[in-house]
Amino acid sequence: MDTYTLVVRETSTHDGIDADVIDEDGLVEESTQVTYSDYDVMAERDNGGPERIEEEFTVDARSIDIQLERDERTFVFRAIADNEDVARIEVSDSVWNLAHT
Repeated sequence: MDTYTLVVRETSTHDGIDADVIDEDGLVEESTQVTYSDYDVMAERDNGGPERIEEEFTVDARSIDIQLERDERTFVFRAIADNEDVARIEVSDSVWNLAHT
């Protein structure tokens, strides 16, 4: 069994979200990036970005992937190991101060 962490954080330019699966040694196993403009939203705040969100999980898997879903006002990042959900992080527009363009 190996331990991984699904990490979701705003990009340094505040124009999107980075999602990574990181292993116990701190190496990135899987990564994806979302650009806000692709979903007609933008960061609307005066200072810095939101805190990063982490979800740790332990699995014995041959493959790990990150899948993104978007409903009307929430990004959902799921870590998938051997076709099974193993971690999930939701990012709400209202919590991250994202405005629709």
